[in-house]
Amino acid sequence: MPITRPGTTGYFLPMTELTTARKRASISQDYLDRLLRYYEEEISGEAYFYGLLEAFGESEKVTLLARMERSAAQSIEPLLEKYALGPVNEAQLKDLGESEVSRHQGLSWHQFMTHIVKRYPLYLDEFYALEAMAPAADLPLLQALTAHEVAVIEFAEHELAGKPDSVQSLKLYLALPRIKGASVT
Repeated sequence: MPITRPGTTGYFLPMTELTTARKRASISQDYLDRLLRYYEEEISGEAYFYGLLEAFGESEKVTLLARMERSAAQSIEPLLEKYALGPVNEAQLKDLGESEVSRHQGLSWHQFMTHIVKRYPLYLDEFYALEAMAPAADLPLLQALTAHEVAVIEFAEHELAGKPDSVQSLKLYLALPRIKGASVT
C-alpha cells in the first residue's frame, strides 16, 4: 500500500520495511534513508513508466523514460553497496510503481507532459537537498541521479513546445558513460 510521507513528493513503504542501514558516524541516518528511498523510487518509477506504455501512443518515448529511471538507479548503486543499504525486494518496488499507473492513464500526452513539467522540479529539489548533505566523495554519483531528472524535465518541456528532437536530452543522458565504482572507498 503506498504511503506518502510529509515533506516529500514520492510514495514509499514504511521505513521499517525498507532497510536495516547501519549508522555511520560521519554521515547522517537521514542521508542514508533518503539515498535508499530515492533509489527505490527510481526502481518503482521504471515500472510506473512501463505501465504507462499502453496509455499513450508514444511507446518509444515512454520506454526511454522507463530506461531513464533504471539508469538513474544504477548510477547510485555503488553508494548502496558502500553503505551496505539493502533495498526492498525489486518485485515489491515494481508493484508499487505499477500501482501508480492508474492515476495518469486517463491523461492525454500533453497533460502528462504538463504534469512532469510542474511536478518533477519538486524531485529536483529533493535531489539537490540530498547532494547538500552528502559527503563530497558521493557527489559525482548523486549528480548523475540529479541529471536524469533535469533531462526528463527538459524532454517534457520540449515535447510541450513541439520540438522534433525532444528525446535528445534522454538519449544523451542514457549514452553517458557511468561512473563505475566511483566514490565507494
